[in-house]
Amino acid sequence: MRSILVVLIALTAVPAAWSADGEPKKALTSAGNAAARSVVLKRGDLSPAFTMLKRADDDLPDGVRCGALDESDLTINGQAQSPDFQLTQPGVYVTVGSTVNVYRTLREAGASWRRGTSAKTSTCFADIVRLSAPRGQRVKIVSAKRLTIPKVAPMTAAFRVVATLALSGNQRVTAYVDAIILQHGRVQSGVVFTSLGRPVGQPEQLGLAALVAGRMAKANRPKGPTA
Repeated sequence: MRSILVVLIALTAVPAAWSADGEPKKALTSAGNAAARSVVLKRGDLSPAFTMLKRADDDLPDGVRCGALDESDLTINGQAQSPDFQLTQPGVYVTVGSTVNVYRTLREAGASWRRGTSAKTSTCFADIVRLSAPRGQRVKIVSAKRLTIPKVAPMTAAFRVVATLALSGNQRVTAYVDAIILQHGRVQSGVVFTSLGRPVGQPEQLGLAALVAGRMAKANRPKGPTA
């Protein structure tokens, strides 16, 4: 049981920006960080059955890089991540988490979106999942693809990686890692669902994604009086 839960937590660590080692430069501001924090998932967004776990600061494993999604030429002004929220019940293992980046300009946010939803994304996502597993854990990628989902933000995309995990003996379990990527203005968010045995249902995924999208819309509203 413990080894399965460790894997679930590790596989949830997928950032809103897919750039891996080519992460954007940081010029963080108080306003940008506050906007990012206002968007991420909160304890009250999930049922009390979920346990809240602090996420490690270093999300990505060493060596993860995808040149096609490199964002080292872009800059973010705000960044935040939620804790990991974990549900463990008989036959049910689910972990949910979210991250947010606030880009310096609309142009840079647009560049991030085009790269992060390109034809290369599924392959890069699969590599991140494979390399994010704990040391010694054997992970085999079964498939990686883009999903079709309803539009809950001005820009909405979703991806799924299916992998098998080798357990003790000859046991294997199937893991599903779904990422819903949202963008509104300069704010970009990723909501990641990891589960064993079967994927998290789309209604549940869309409910949380829509909640995050609503917060993104609010974060993009002009502050103060307008002419």
